[in-house]
Amino acid sequence: MNFIQTTIEIKGKDRKMDYCEELNLFKRPRTFNGIRCLNQWKCIADHIDLNNELTCLEIGTHEGQSAMYFLKNILINPKSTLTCVDPFFKSSWSRTNQSIINYEDIWDLNKSNNDKNDQLIKYIGLNNDYYKTNTFNNTTFDIIYIDDIHTYESTILNIKECIPKLKIGGIIIFDDYDGNYCDPNDPNAGFHWTEPVMKAIHDSSLIETMEVVYRNYQVILKKI
Repeated sequence: MNFIQTTIEIKGKDRKMDYCEELNLFKRPRTFNGIRCLNQWKCIADHIDLNNELTCLEIGTHEGQSAMYFLKNILINPKSTLTCVDPFFKSSWSRTNQSIINYEDIWDLNKSNNDKNDQLIKYIGLNNDYYKTNTFNNTTFDIIYIDDIHTYESTILNIKECIPKLKIGGIIIFDDYDGNYCDPNDPNAGFHWTEPVMKAIHDSSLIETMEVVYRNYQVILKKI
């Protein structure tokens, strides 16, 4: 899955964007290409029947690369849903100049540009805010994807709140787990944001209590 450069009108202006036809996905050229990580998610189908009605959760959605992957490859059942949680912070420039695009604008574009977009649910707020909602407290999930601010404290919070809500046999994915696989051309790249995630996962003994489905830059675990 590759990106090509294109131009699309957003907020009344022509914007240069990167476009992935396979996922019908737009991203800003400066935004990290996470598709290489999402390709590993094909293994999920070996553990979960994607034809079932699935309830999925994403903590940290940014411009929607992973959300579009969910939409095209995991939310096969028309009743399956993905709740995307993100504070959608705006830069000081976009707050003062409404013509400047921010990552929520790209997420909204990607959602509206796909014909199954009613399967995506957007929650604007921090993970801690969402965990206090009745919706979260009254729901169990088949698949959870964690890709938020990558601090030790936030990762511990995500583990504490999400693991009890993950169904037996369910899958949880942590992005930015092992900096060794971040950039082969720069052995020091990525460790400042992956090390807190890895430490939190290992301090919580998740690796010892769950089945490791895949381990590389991301780690995919199955609740047993």
